[in-house]
Amino acid sequence: MALHPAQRAALDRVRGQARARRDEARETIADILKMSDQEGALARTLDRVRRHAHVGLHFHPDRLDAAGVTVARSLLERGRYHNQFESGISNGSVSATPGGARDRWEQALFGGAYSFETCAPRHRPRYGALALLRHADGPAPRFGSCYLLLKPGLLTRCTFSHLDTAMRRPERGTIDEFEDVLAALLSDVFFHGIGLGARDLTVRRLLESIDQLSAPLDPPRAALGRNLNHYVEAQVHGEVHLADDVAALVADPSFRGHPTGDTLQAMARRYGFPLWWHPGFALRPDAVPTDVRGPAMPSLARRVADTDGLVHAHAIGAAAVSVVRAPTRWEDRGTPAEVLQELKLLWHVLVRCGAAPT
Repeated sequence: MALHPAQRAALDRVRGQARARRDEARETIADILKMSDQEGALARTLDRVRRHAHVGLHFHPDRLDAAGVTVARSLLERGRYHNQFESGISNGSVSATPGGARDRWEQALFGGAYSFETCAPRHRPRYGALALLRHADGPAPRFGSCYLLLKPGLLTRCTFSHLDTAMRRPERGTIDEFEDVLAALLSDVFFHGIGLGARDLTVRRLLESIDQLSAPLDPPRAALGRNLNHYVEAQVHGEVHLADDVAALVADPSFRGHPTGDTLQAMARRYGFPLWWHPGFALRPDAVPTDVRGPAMPSLARRVADTDGLVHAHAIGAAAVSVVRAPTRWEDRGTPAEVLQELKLLWHVLVRCGAAPT
């Protein structure tokens, strides 16, 4: 697709930064591959990523956008994935406003390519994560219970950063200048045994997983990753159209049998991609810990548990809608913004500690 000048400038900015760090990155990669008995794997690994990797765009389908429409309904009716400057929704930092934190991060990352003076909100990037391990719950489930897997062809208009851009890490790249990001990922795995949310990961196992990217997608049979913090963030420049750019939709099973689940099924039918259900997460309120996201989580879990007595994505989403539409019901817990933040943290607990419902 034709890119806006700001989008092309953003891609060029990151590509130039990655190219300047490429030689050092290649030295790091060569050393790690040698010590891991994987010499000669670099070219094959880069080829697999470039040709077969998918970016996952996570979302909570039942959250309300700035117009009061659920995310799932908006996707179905408009056929386009909105960025947070358009939707007013963020499952990370709620700061997509002029001069806000997200605006400042983007100005720093992309060298001022994006500004409210030179481009419209729709021109801003969409945020996702690179699905290199193909976990059933997606590459970055902290940002949503469901996710769209984009076709590999979109990689050419993505930029990447090692970990979240909010952390201001220097490692970044494009799909044709990916060595800097790969070197950072391999370093984490080799020296710390963790990468992409997987503990006790080795360089050999990571490269074997990347080799399998050419195999058909099968999220229902994949393992849950529960990855809250360690991902390769992808910034997708240019619009994402469901009819052209999406390979598959993967959804949380708690929405099945509810209007949101029906909307997700209608979306897959209308735009011609498969819908898969991952195993999902569920917790009983008395099993919610106090030491993952704070001591307020058990009482919140009791408040939002569904009629089946469980906390799951659908129950948390119903509470989030209630906070927006009937805020007085939640005044005992704080302002709407404070309660929505608590619900976001409860979702993190669910990803970390929940089990697939039986």
